[in-house]
Formats: sequence, C-alpha cells, structure tokens
Amino acid sequence: MAVDLIEIRNLKTYFFQGKGILSKWFGQGLRTVHAVDDVSLTIKKGRTFGLVGESGCGKSTLGNTIFRLVEPQAGEVLFNGRDVVKMNPKELRAFRQNAQLIFQDQFGCLNPRMTVGQIIAEPLLMRQGKQHTGHEAIAQEVADLLSAVNLDPDAAVKFPNEFSGGQARRIGVARAIALEPEFIMADEPTSGLDISTAATILNLMQDLQDKMDITYLWVSHNLNQVKYMSDDMAVMYLGKVVEMGRTKEVFKRMAHPYTKALISAVPQVDTDQQKQTIYLRGEIPSPINPPSGCYFRTRCPQVFKQCKEEEPKLADLGGGHYAACHLLK
Repeated sequence: MAVDLIEIRNLKTYFFQGKGILSKWFGQGLRTVHAVDDVSLTIKKGRTFGLVGESGCGKSTLGNTIFRLVEPQAGEVLFNGRDVVKMNPKELRAFRQNAQLIFQDQFGCLNPRMTVGQIIAEPLLMRQGKQHTGHEAIAQEVADLLSAVNLDPDAAVKFPNEFSGGQARRIGVARAIALEPEFIMADEPTSGLDISTAATILNLMQDLQDKMDITYLWVSHNLNQVKYMSDDMAVMYLGKVVEMGRTKEVFKRMAHPYTKALISAVPQVDTDQQKQTIYLRGEIPSPINPPSGCYFRTRCPQVFKQCKEEEPKLADLGGGHYAACHLLK
C-alpha cells in the first residue's frame, strides 16, 4: 500500500490588495483574495496527483504554498511527516533539495545568460556548498542528465534561446531531477507545446517516474492529460476542492456538478461517446468577495436554499472518493 508523502491540512493562502499608505500601514481598504481556501488533500508516494480547474481557481498557488514560495495564513503541509510551514531556513533548504518544480514558462525559468550546462549544474554545485573541486564530475553528471531527457550532451555549451519549446522543457526537467528528488510539482508542463511534443514530454516524465520513484503533483487544466497521467486527482473551484479521489472514479462518477461540466467539455475521439456539453451560466465570482454558502451556487444548474446558507463539506462517497455538494445528501 502506498504511503503518504504529502498531507495538506486545512491550508489557507490569501493575498491582500489595497492602495495607498493607509492600506499598508493601517489595513484600511485592504481586500482579501481567497486564493486557497481551507484545502485538505493527500499525495501518495510514487504516484501522480492531478490538480485541475479553471484558470484562477488556485491550483498554482496551492503548489507554490507547498514550497513556501508564498506563505500560507493557516494550515499544515506535512512532507514525510514534517510540517513545511514551520521549517526554519536551513530545514527549508534541505526540503527544497528533495522537492523540485517544473515551471509553466519553459523559457522564463531559464537564465538566458547561462549555458544549459551551467543551468543544470547550478543545483549540483549548491548541493556541494562552496567547494570548487570536482568540476569534471559535475560535467559528467550534467551530460548524464541531458542524456536522461533525450538531449545530446553537447547541448551543455549552448544557450536557452538556441532550443525549441519542447527542448527547453526537457532542460527544465533535467534541472528538476538533478538532485534526485522524491517530489516534483509540474505546473502546466506541456503548455505552449504541440501535441506530438507534449506526448514526448509526458512519456519522458512517466519513464523518469518509473526509474526514480518520483511523486508528481500535476497541475493542469488539460483533463485528457490528467486522465492519462494521474492516479489520483482533485477538482478545484474558487480556491476550494469540490471533488477528489482516484482518477478513474472521478471521471466515471462525476459527483459534483462542476466536475460534470468540466468533463463534458473534453473532446472525445469516438463521436459515439461524446457527451452533451454542459454550459455554465454567468462568470466565476471574484475570490475577493466569494458567494455565501456554496461558492459554485451562482453558476450551478440546480440550486437550493441550503446552498446559499450553508457551505458544503466533502462527503465520503466510498472507495476514497469525496465531493462537496448539497445534492449528494
């Protein structure tokens, strides 16, 4: 049985917006953005956990909070049983060597003034502290990492602008696996790539997972990709998890009306299997002023009085499948 690698408990990450000195000094006029609003979930070791939802639902913020790139207002992030939120700088640095990121912008995360070899070697040199010996060994590690992501080792002397989008993504993957981490968060890892290149990246990351026993948090709005890659998944809406469980179960049962709408919009190769698309009315509410009760009620096809007055909690539907909706009662 797979053990828990990451356990998130009641995590809240808010941002504060305001104008002028009074907002900064006295809090007057500050507005609270509920980016991640009381989220709890568990990521099993050696598996892929998919996180889906519309743009702005809090997927990336949740992932960034795990790494403390943004600070939470409340909650816990347990990594191998230790709370990342309470780690001191030394502990946090050790954690980040064991947990890595693959960023959405494949070129924006690569320093254009550094060669690919220098970019990949950077975490290896940091691992060795301030020692300046062993550069031949580092160069060999860089060559091995480039080979691992199906790039020519000679690419180490080139600069990022000399590569295509797919190749730049592989460079990001090579840097992420350099320290042999247990956990990698992949934030929209195939965005901006054509279908064939994206498929190559997906297969590469699956192979690396099999060889290195890596655990992935797969953040994406591409449901077909999440269905293909992930073992477990969660659906987010306006900072909250509305449904989660084994990926096959979520796609099969679609207990929450928002999940049904998302999956109905996924194109099917077999036209006989194509479901009728569910169109949601209205716009996504502002995370600054979310609706009372159920956040989804302003767009839900079926709304009750209870939806306005009471916030739904995740209900256990059996088999590790959970959804938050008053319709399930």
